[in-house]
Amino acid sequence: MDASGGQPIREAKDVKDFFGQQAQARRNTTLLVLLFSCAVVVIILSVYLAITAGLFLTQMFVSQGDWFIRDFWDDERFLWVVGLTMLIVTSGSLYRTYQLKQGGGAAVAEMLGAQRVPAATEDPLLRRLQNVVEEMAIAAGLPVPPVYLLPQAGINAFAAGFGRSDAVVAVTSGAIELLNRDELQGVIAHEFSHILNGDTRLKMRLMGLLFGITLISDAGIVMMTARNTSAYRTSGERGTHPGIALIGFLIFLVGTIGAVFADMIKRAVSRQREFLADAAAVQFTRNPAGIASALKVIGGYKGGSRVNHTATQQTSHFFFGNAVKSWENKDWWATHPPLAERIKRLDASFAGSFDTIDPGSRSASVMHEAVSSLSGQPSIEVLQVDVETVMQSIGQPDADALQQAVSLLERIPDRLRQFAHDPFTARAIVYGLLLDEQKVIRSAQLDALESQADANVLRELLDIQPVVSGLEAELHIPLLELLMPALKSLSQPQYKQFRQCIAALIKADNELSIFEYMLHRMLIRHLHPGFTRVKPAVVYYDVASEIADEAGLIVSMLIREGRHEHPEKVFDHAMSQVLAWQTGIQPSLQQSDLSKLDQALNKADKATPEIKRRLVKACVEVVLADGQVRVNEFELLRAVCDALGCPMPQI
Repeated sequence: MDASGGQPIREAKDVKDFFGQQAQARRNTTLLVLLFSCAVVVIILSVYLAITAGLFLTQMFVSQGDWFIRDFWDDERFLWVVGLTMLIVTSGSLYRTYQLKQGGGAAVAEMLGAQRVPAATEDPLLRRLQNVVEEMAIAAGLPVPPVYLLPQAGINAFAAGFGRSDAVVAVTSGAIELLNRDELQGVIAHEFSHILNGDTRLKMRLMGLLFGITLISDAGIVMMTARNTSAYRTSGERGTHPGIALIGFLIFLVGTIGAVFADMIKRAVSRQREFLADAAAVQFTRNPAGIASALKVIGGYKGGSRVNHTATQQTSHFFFGNAVKSWENKDWWATHPPLAERIKRLDASFAGSFDTIDPGSRSASVMHEAVSSLSGQPSIEVLQVDVETVMQSIGQPDADALQQAVSLLERIPDRLRQFAHDPFTARAIVYGLLLDEQKVIRSAQLDALESQADANVLRELLDIQPVVSGLEAELHIPLLELLMPALKSLSQPQYKQFRQCIAALIKADNELSIFEYMLHRMLIRHLHPGFTRVKPAVVYYDVASEIADEAGLIVSMLIREGRHEHPEKVFDHAMSQVLAWQTGIQPSLQQSDLSKLDQALNKADKATPEIKRRLVKACVEVVLADGQVRVNEFELLRAVCDALGCPMPQI
């Protein structure tokens, strides 16, 4: 029980595990399509009514007796309405979805006028923000997402992206200036919950679909403002024919129905997810006071969580708090639950009243804390965990994982952390991690880089290599996660050159190590979608036996990297977990190499979330079965989980 009487703990129990959240996200997508379809049907009928009414009224502008519409219902007219309405809605939705997929989460941030936070910023508030995001990402087993600053006085934040590879986190100026570290940490933990649980993907799809609905009102405006070329126009008339303007006005009114439906759909799919994200943030930080206090600051601050931008309405469902000014006493219509209700779920003692916030004194206090905190933080001991603890932490990292992430980041030399934020030096670090210990092979690798790599990057590599080579192996993965934002900012030619250099470094000794495989797989999975269109994985396999051979190969590879007294028994137990004790299927321990692993992982990635959960649990059991987690075991486990779209935190 916590200080608030146990409410947050009870709420956190309602949070499904990572794989349950993935299944829920799929169900939410089905619900979204169903609601969208219902909205389109209602809009089609409304457009038909508007056009029919408009045509009846338009007859007043033609000569008497020349009536061209007499019946309310006309099949041909209805088919024309259906075709044109579907064309507008579908083309608009596809166009906006395509735009969003090209830009990922960054497209939403830039649409709202957010600017990417400079990697080497000296601003204490922005450095504190970056530190919090990095700690959260390492604790969750995710690549560090790019961070954006939204120049708005309201206290708010959002995460956006179709997946973890293209996700970004954006925070308003008001949030970093008026929230202390615990409060900011609670807000960021809330947003990471949306990334981990697939909510951001749902919100991106929602934004694309609803854009098509809103185009109906635009079509009405076009009709109202269209130039009159009718034969009925006299020589002195200008502008739109009255009949067309009338029909356009009625269609414009129908468009407002589309806007109402858009808000209803947002509310239907987002409200409960906000409660779950609040609960997950408490579980993540183990500090319910942090996120509850942030909500209280919003309630007592004059600017609240409002975001004043032309794109706010269509992106309102992304935000931490209600970004659109609500109608008085109409919180039930907003995309977010009322502040008081959210706070009471986190703090049962909350009376419902908000203390007025003085922005001047509070911002001075927050700045003082930010400057003081950058002087250093205490080291945290690395955790020892069992299988259930690891599985529970997937997609739902807790305070212990966050403390462990802080400890890992502190052990990375300051110079490497500085280099990790620049695209040139970030590439140099990756090259440095791939340089072989053997002098002959390393010399061949450097020769390959001299002919293929950017000269400035090569110079940085030679400068930083002594620090990279002395880095503890346990810190390689956290360092790679730190590099992601900088690497994502490469240009298309730079990325192509970067991939060629990595391939050359890996092929230099004609062997593929576990670390090289993991690094290459991780980089391609998280960087490639930003430079090339990648089709999302589709679920093809809902029976575990359909991927039995592939699962057997994956488990066998992990067993090979361990030190097991009875590997056959470990394999049999692991596969019984994957296959859920199905009879008639008896895969055997395999002798294989990394060259066959890609195909197995690609096929396993098309299984249902439940099958993936059982496979990941089996892999974790294999790694922990001999009582010791070796670096190469965890690197392979991380590569497997990454390929399955599963964030694996540090063990």
